[in-house]
Amino acid sequence: MIREYLRGDADAIFAICSASPEAAQWGRENYDRANENGQIILVAEVAGRVKGFLVVRVAAYEAEILNMAVDPAQRRQGTGSALLLAAEEQALRQDAKQMYLEVRESNAAARTFYEKHGFRETGARPKYYVEPTENAVLMAKKVTG
Repeated sequence: MIREYLRGDADAIFAICSASPEAAQWGRENYDRANENGQIILVAEVAGRVKGFLVVRVAAYEAEILNMAVDPAQRRQGTGSALLLAAEEQALRQDAKQMYLEVRESNAAARTFYEKHGFRETGARPKYYVEPTENAVLMAKKVTG
């Protein structure tokens, strides 16, 4: 089940992030702040437990995926796809025409996942990530109804 973020979800999301070193490592308070700022935060629940999340900011007809992770034990079961499709629907309702993101150059699994969902590489940001320092690959897709 995909639903909107609730204040009590921060600990579960933080735990998923901690088990997902490829995800942006936000502090617990960042999720509440993002929610208060009107960003789209969706969580995936399986058997009543949070197993994934996605954070999107929509501005000026663009939606940017800021962070996303799925519990490692839940991966390759459609959870990430369900989160992404729900986020696209919400972004479209907020008049987004394009969705984009940055992903670590070495994160082949994420790049393949996004390509499967229609994203294409559009550029790079040298030394975008730290710990370790790494380039970001820019990816984008048109959002359609």
